[in-house]
Amino acid sequence: MKMNMNRTRRLARCLLIGSAAAAFLGLSLQAHALPTCTVERWTNSLTEGLDDSNTGYQGSGNRRYGGPCGLRVPVDGSERYVGTDSPNNETTYKARFYVFLDYAGDEDVLIFAAQDQNDEDVIQVWFQPGNDHGDLVLQVYDDGGSAVSLSADGIGGGWHSVQLVWASDDNAEIRFAVNHDDETQDLVTTHDTSGVPLVRTFLGNINGADGGTNAHIDFDDFDSRRDTRPGRLCRGLTDPDRAPASDGWQEVNSDDRQAIFVEMATGGGTPAGGQPDFNEDGVVNSDDRFAIFAAMATGQNSCEVLR
Repeated sequence: MKMNMNRTRRLARCLLIGSAAAAFLGLSLQAHALPTCTVERWTNSLTEGLDDSNTGYQGSGNRRYGGPCGLRVPVDGSERYVGTDSPNNETTYKARFYVFLDYAGDEDVLIFAAQDQNDEDVIQVWFQPGNDHGDLVLQVYDDGGSAVSLSADGIGGGWHSVQLVWASDDNAEIRFAVNHDDETQDLVTTHDTSGVPLVRTFLGNINGADGGTNAHIDFDDFDSRRDTRPGRLCRGLTDPDRAPASDGWQEVNSDDRQAIFVEMATGGGTPAGGQPDFNEDGVVNSDDRFAIFAAMATGQNSCEVLR
């Protein structure tokens, strides 16, 4: 199936995401209570087809990667996305988000886009179904509408981290990383992107793809910045504030196994913090506890290797 990569997207209510500082799927967690999941950190007036009912925790049927809450986006033929116009003529942009695509269906989906001051797409990330769960493709446009692309093929199942690095320059270095933090493994190209600063961004089912019955995509942990690359989160670390070990890296330990056990024992009523889905399969369960135990037993429990 060919991807319909149209550059110009003039939506009635453009939904913009990602801020130059940082933007995350919004949530609040009350002590001794189930989480209140919300999209309030996005710009409500710019959101199309999504609201707080599309957020939730594992016990309510959603998937999440970090913390108790995640965002589920139907792939049902309607444009559905969240966003913000906080990018303010940005000339450098680095973003990372997590996405679960196992049930995205059989149509190409535009899952991320960023626009310039003329309401034209400068950056696009597409999911293209296919062999080994399909491909993720980055498209970057110049001022005249010509594009270069980078493709991560055969991405497999489960949660995926997506990172992109962009700048407005006559010889900009464009980077695309799927499921790794090693910059030597980045897909890299160059393109003349001068004169196209970013003013808005999008996340969701932006092109209104229809993936079939019950098709959907889960998103979590969106982070965008001007300068530093966000990087991947540490798998299995349920306490992001944990003090690092002597080598300067945090470590996953028995406290994480216990936090996952409590979540399971309470039927999701006491969700673990951080990133409890150690094996990134979309479910927090005993498999994650066993995997953490194995990492500890083999000395592979440092966040240096678990990103």
